[in-house]
Amino acid sequence: MKTTLISTKIVPEFHRQIGSELEAFLQYLAIAAYFEKAALPRLAAYFSRQAEEERGHAMRFLQLLVDNDVDVAIPSVPAPEVQFRDAEHAVTLSLERELRVTEEIHSLLRLARQENDFTSETFLHWFVKEQLEEVSSVDQLLKMIQRAGNHRLLLVEDFLGRSDQMKPSKKESEGG
Repeated sequence: MKTTLISTKIVPEFHRQIGSELEAFLQYLAIAAYFEKAALPRLAAYFSRQAEEERGHAMRFLQLLVDNDVDVAIPSVPAPEVQFRDAEHAVTLSLERELRVTEEIHSLLRLARQENDFTSETFLHWFVKEQLEEVSSVDQLLKMIQRAGNHRLLLVEDFLGRSDQMKPSKKESEGG
């Protein structure tokens, strides 16, 4: 007997969201490679971290389905865009992607509420907060790149290097 605490109507939408998160993962890998090739290691590292976060998001959805004894379907995803005019184009693409994912999460939350699916609703609240952070971070990065211009990206690199040094390590932030 299958035991699930989530609405059967939301399951196919969660499958689609797994695909969307994996699509973002691949896009951020492509952007990281672009910055690596351009000898901008801090921007490359930023997008490598973003890629891993997106993979982690896909895994959260997958685990929710597994925990609810639901069969998992992982959709195919289109190849990422790999040609970028410049840094601003690459980061703009990232911001557009985050805004699209935010709307997808909001749609999932609306469906969960409509279905009185409290398990999914509670699960999705984490993503609402996460998307606010993601959109804010990428928007700030885009504004810095626009201010610096494509010929002064080393200023952005310097800022990213300094902000990485100011962040507590994962161990420190967890109180360890």
